[in-house]
Amino acid sequence: MDKPLSLLILWLQLDWVSSKQQVEQSPEALSVREGDSLALNCSYTDSAIYSLQWFRQDPGKGLASLLLIQSNQREQISGRMKASLDESSRHSALHIAASQPGDSATYLCAVG
Repeated sequence: MDKPLSLLILWLQLDWVSSKQQVEQSPEALSVREGDSLALNCSYTDSAIYSLQWFRQDPGKGLASLLLIQSNQREQISGRMKASLDESSRHSALHIAASQPGDSATYLCAVG
């Protein structure tokens, strides 16, 4: 029986480039069925970035790095997760395939 998963997405801005940098994530919260794929989006305002990093945070724990994309890369893959970076549109997406109950967490992106 498929159980719905709740993924809570919040945003975090770690800005090493410019005080003008703004980072927005969407959706703010997401509920999916076990086994479904999903995408989390991250947009930023400053075109001069060196890298973009995706993190997850489990309740009561610190940040855990998932994927780091350098500005000269288009994507990074680790297991069921793929992060893409499109500098021209100042956008990144974190794709999670075949979601599992253990994927329930807070996901964050940071621009450096």
